Amino acid sequence: MTSIDSFIGVPLLISAILGLVLLLSLFMLKVRNKTKPSFIFYLMLAAVIAGALYSVITKKYIYFVFATILSEFFLAIFLLFKTFDDPEKREAKKAAKAAIETSHSDQDTVSAALITELEEKHKRTLSVYNDFVNKVSNFFTNDNSMENFLEYCNGVLREKVSADGCIILIADDYDQVLAVKSFVGSFPPPYKLPDDLPHKPLRVETNLRFAQFQLSGNIFGDIFTEGKPVLIEDSVKDPRVYQNGPEDFLRTGSYIFAPIREEENVVGLIGLAKNPGESKFNKDDLDKVESLANAISVTMNPLYSFLAYAEKTELNKGGSIASKYQKDLLPQKLPVIPKMSIGCFSNQAEGVCGDYYDILASRKDKISFIMSDVAGKGMNSLIVMIMIRSILRLAVNTAQSAATIMTWANKGICGESSKIDHFASVALINYNATTKEAEIATCGNNPVFLFSASDKTIKQVSTMSEPLGVTKETVFENITLKLNSGDILATCTDGLLESLNENGVQYSSSSLSRIIIKNCNASAKEISNKVKDDLKKFCGVAQQYDDQSLLVIKIQ
Repeated sequence: MTSIDSFIGVPLLISAILGLVLLLSLFMLKVRNKTKPSFIFYLMLAAVIAGALYSVITKKYIYFVFATILSEFFLAIFLLFKTFDDPEKREAKKAAKAAIETSHSDQDTVSAALITELEEKHKRTLSVYNDFVNKVSNFFTNDNSMENFLEYCNGVLREKVSADGCIILIADDYDQVLAVKSFVGSFPPPYKLPDDLPHKPLRVETNLRFAQFQLSGNIFGDIFTEGKPVLIEDSVKDPRVYQNGPEDFLRTGSYIFAPIREEENVVGLIGLAKNPGESKFNKDDLDKVESLANAISVTMNPLYSFLAYAEKTELNKGGSIASKYQKDLLPQKLPVIPKMSIGCFSNQAEGVCGDYYDILASRKDKISFIMSDVAGKGMNSLIVMIMIRSILRLAVNTAQSAATIMTWANKGICGESSKIDHFASVALINYNATTKEAEIATCGNNPVFLFSASDKTIKQVSTMSEPLGVTKETVFENITLKLNSGDILATCTDGLLESLNENGVQYSSSSLSRIIIKNCNASAKEISNKVKDDLKKFCGVAQQYDDQSLLVIKIQ
């Protein structure tokens, strides 16, 4: 008799077939978008189908039981999830997520537009910079190159923002003022005009064109000191703008101010004006002016450098010419004077040309020794040197005292009305070989030293006084000395005594005195050579900024 259990494989096979049909049906529904079955149902059917088929094949029906339990477990999880699920909250989250994605998309669009705008702005900026750089190169070799460049900048600024007038001011570091360097168009003064200035267009324009402003207490100075761009749309409501009216040409409209910089320092100020009744300046105009001001600032740096280089080149050229003539003015050969030896040298610093010495056997009873140090550099000092040399060469031929001759030279120099400095330190020594007396007059800081052979000591016999050329009323003193055999007179310029070594230490009068005392038995020429060698050794490779000159006189 056959047991019913022997047919259990038939319902299991039917269960597997039905499960497969259901699985295919769910798949077709999903494909046709009729409904969206949960993936849990797919898992349940897959577990039942797999369990039924495996049980039929292996004759071990326990696997079907396990498959059924597993599908029930999947169903239980699904039901628990549905029990605690909040569809409204879930939809809200989906909406928030969609909004975030939309926002990111919008931000990406905005970012792309912003990047495009910045690229276009940078292209325009580079174009402006390129135009200024190309233009400034044309001014390098022209006279008044800075003024011409600022006039060009003035035109560009007015064109870019349709301004009625533009003014460019540059700071003067020495006087601490802002000076107008370029002024074009209509620019109603935003500052208080002088009380005594007639309110006439030409007079007001002239006042502004040549005006200078302090760095505080006025609109130009205050904005320059603050160093930030300023937009004044309505100047009538702005307390910084002074109303000079009621004349129409003095009525103020809108203004833009922007600083000009050299690296981090503000060196100038741009001012643009629109007349009342015209369209006012706006933020876009301010951005344009600020960009142009930056371009002008960058371009002015090489122009400043070129002007400084040109000035230095001109000074070096003038210094080279002056040095050549300075050498020609110095005695080419020392005179031979009985019972006396003479030694001297002069080291010229580059571009300075300030020292001059002379030895004149002017009379039978008088030999004049001159040591001069002229203030200034280059051709300026050479001109004054020639004047002093000419006056002294004429005056020492008289029987006048050294102090009187110095007074004559001082009056001649003080009468010079040129703008160049005409000051000089001079030591004049008149020596009478018959009486062995020396008459000394000095001015400025050229010292005269006396070495006494009797006691082997050295001292400074001259005193400090006003330089030549300060005032006609300067009084000079005669110093009379009785000299003996072996005595030594030495005079030098301050460039020698103030020579610096690599540690910043000065050579000083003590070093000079030491060499003179140590070599007191040598000739004047040998003594001067010893000082020259000692000075060179002391200074080493340190650069010197003043001429170094020495004159030694030894009584035999």
